[in-house]
Amino acid sequence: MALTRTEKEQLVQEYSDMLGRSQVLIWSQFTAIDVAQMSAFRRQVRANGSEVAVVKNTLLQRALQDKGLPLNDDLMSGPNLVAFVYDDIAATARTLNEFARTSNERFKIMGGIVGDKLATAEQIQSLADLPSREVLLARVLGGIQAPISGLAGTLAAVVRGILNVLNARAEQLEGSAS
Repeated sequence: MALTRTEKEQLVQEYSDMLGRSQVLIWSQFTAIDVAQMSAFRRQVRANGSEVAVVKNTLLQRALQDKGLPLNDDLMSGPNLVAFVYDDIAATARTLNEFARTSNERFKIMGGIVGDKLATAEQIQSLADLPSREVLLARVLGGIQAPISGLAGTLAAVVRGILNVLNARAEQLEGSAS
């Protein structure tokens, strides 16, 4: 059934809102995926702080143009499922890669937009190799903390050395007094 003009304008507005919140867009093409599989897939993606939507290509193109994002005609053909990644990019990319791997060629990652640049399917799949946000934060914290703990260890060693010298001298003085 054809959409009315107001429905189309509403869809373009929804796409624009989703584009405004997303860090990465991932295009996928799909065929013959049953409702139960798609529902489970959507729940997994939602758990990663992202959202997937079957999009109307021409309306999404209009929203992309309004936001000044690049277009790729190869991505905008056929039935497209677009993942709008809001939070954990790596986890969402892993979920999409896993679904593509287990779907027996019925789901294929086609490419995407990272920031404001077009990305190939291989580049999108490489996002899955990134560590999670928590791991990255832990690494940064460890990198910040390492020099401080090294300095504390060095200062403690200096104090320990002075105490050892003082204890040795005290023992020496006690030994000569007896």
